[in-house]
Amino acid sequence: MEFLKIEKERFIMVMDALLAIIMTIMVLEIKIPDVESLSDQSLLHELHKAVTPLIGFIVSFGTLIMMWFSHNDLMKDIKGICKPFALLNFLLILTMALVPFSTALGWGYSKTPLAVFLYALNIFLVSAVFSLLYGYSIAKKLIPNSTSQFMKAKRIISVFGLILLAVAMGISFLSPGPALFLTAVIPVAHSIPVVFAYKFRS
Repeated sequence: MEFLKIEKERFIMVMDALLAIIMTIMVLEIKIPDVESLSDQSLLHELHKAVTPLIGFIVSFGTLIMMWFSHNDLMKDIKGICKPFALLNFLLILTMALVPFSTALGWGYSKTPLAVFLYALNIFLVSAVFSLLYGYSIAKKLIPNSTSQFMKAKRIISVFGLILLAVAMGISFLSPGPALFLTAVIPVAHSIPVVFAYKFRS
């Protein structure tokens, strides 16, 4: 395997910086309610309308955080940076860069089937590309094929997440609400082995 002449630490810094920019863009999407005549009643009305987009922000932010944890676990054991590995990482960043847009679309128009479908598709692509990146790393022996309970749990949850997202895309045109709920399960499911890491690690 021919490795690129890129320092591992520098590559990680670039990836972290790009992800930080994406998450910052998501934060900037949060807008203060625009009301002509400010009163408690009008403000409450505008805040009520902002509840669903705010939930979407929390879900997507949580998804990106869980993705960072997974990417961090991957990079800890990587032996070197080869060209295909680097390209897959930038493909991952590309799919993640679309998350602020798809979040605003899917959760801002939560009753519109196409908007919800595009959001679920975006999150599915993020998960699928990371799974491809992880599988490539193992196949090319860039990382050891860990058999720890922690990694087994993460793999099971990753497959479970892809299935849930596929179902979410499938039902988005019939029931946009439940489809969004399924996408919200993803960061919660991925947080389980992180929160209880001391139980799973061996």
